[in-house]
Amino acid sequence: MLDKRNNKEEQEMKKLWMALGLLLAMTAPALAVDFAFHGDLKHEFRINSNQTGFTGGKDFASSLKTTQSKIYDEDANDSFALIKYRLWTEIASDDGGVKGVYAIEIGGVNFGNSSQGGGFSGDGKNVETRWAYTDFALAGGRLKVGLQPVKISRFLWEETATGIHYQNGGLELAWYRGYEVVNTDDSNDFKDLDALYLRYSLKPAAGVKLGLFGLWQHSDADKTLGSKSLNDLTWRTKSLTGYDMDLYTLGLDGSLEAGSFFANWDLMYQTGDMLEDADFGGYFAHADLGLKMGPGTLTYTVWYASGDDDRSDGDLDAFIVTDTDINAAYSSVVLFQGLNSDHYFAAEPYIQDKGLFLNRLAYEHKLTDKLTVGAAALYLMTAEDLEYTDNNAVDRADDSLGIEIDAWAKYKLYSSLEVALAAGYLAADDALDFYEVSRDGSSDEDIYVIVSSIGYKF
Repeated sequence: MLDKRNNKEEQEMKKLWMALGLLLAMTAPALAVDFAFHGDLKHEFRINSNQTGFTGGKDFASSLKTTQSKIYDEDANDSFALIKYRLWTEIASDDGGVKGVYAIEIGGVNFGNSSQGGGFSGDGKNVETRWAYTDFALAGGRLKVGLQPVKISRFLWEETATGIHYQNGGLELAWYRGYEVVNTDDSNDFKDLDALYLRYSLKPAAGVKLGLFGLWQHSDADKTLGSKSLNDLTWRTKSLTGYDMDLYTLGLDGSLEAGSFFANWDLMYQTGDMLEDADFGGYFAHADLGLKMGPGTLTYTVWYASGDDDRSDGDLDAFIVTDTDINAAYSSVVLFQGLNSDHYFAAEPYIQDKGLFLNRLAYEHKLTDKLTVGAAALYLMTAEDLEYTDNNAVDRADDSLGIEIDAWAKYKLYSSLEVALAAGYLAADDALDFYEVSRDGSSDEDIYVIVSSIGYKF
């Protein structure tokens, strides 16, 4: 009797599994998804810098404060190592109609820093959300909603923000909100910092790309600086939250490839007003002109970010970015982000609101399939004078930052693992006396940086 009962239960279970298997077979096509898992795992090293106070904080360059003593009479050497890991997953329907993206990051954990989780035993709370958005097909294009990469221009805004982005062919439309204030009264003042973006890209001829874009950033917030002055500000849009602002940026960018010659360019002009009594009027121009010569590439890079010569005249003539990190790969190893992504002098393509005029001649050569080396020479100056009073109460003004020599090497240990080394030496000119502890009207200290990294990407 018991055997019959067991056999009956076995038969019922078989029927149940067969029904479940049939149900899964019928629904699997509708539920099918593709999973992709990616990573960018970096270990970064500052081998040495002789002025770590100057090269170690990326807010120094955009601060308008008139006292920024970061360069010492004697060397201020230091070295460090850090971890920067970024992992993300993409979950897409098998027809590609819908894709969800989620990314986490462990950002800038210095070896030995217990507050970041880099000390004894680890155990730090240091995981951040980098991206979280859904991307799906709509009306012949793609719509992305959520915390996503913003790629307007690497010289204006190329970071992460929350928003909605739609692209259909060469047309892009987006709304981003990088700062929000909840309205708690009946004033109906929209104090959020919103951005509306429009771009149209086209290829008018073989090897030619052109892009036209407009960006409007608006906030109906406080119309005065209160107890602050312009000297207390940091010169980037994402730091000007809480103030009344209308900033319009019009841009033209593109590229050209003709045989071994190539060119890239960016042109931007800004207008609008801040606090209803100061007018924006900055501009930016950039060009790369290059020649591919077998395994080598010669590139001349020039850019000019306009500066402001008088903060009190109501004309804000300095170009201003929203959120970006200028990379040493096309600029300066000493001043900008390179193999150390969290410790460098400038994140924006200028210094304070005085702009920047950069000239760079670089040559990179692929010696083997695994080894690439390069070198560059730069001349750097601000668009407007850095003005200050020295330690002897003498008024000073200068725009020459100096001449810089950079060198680098990259080696592929494996197809997805790269070891890199870079060094930069800035023969400082008199404008950098602004940042010296002993201000005497002339630069007293040259600055060098030696950095390296180990990066694994998959």
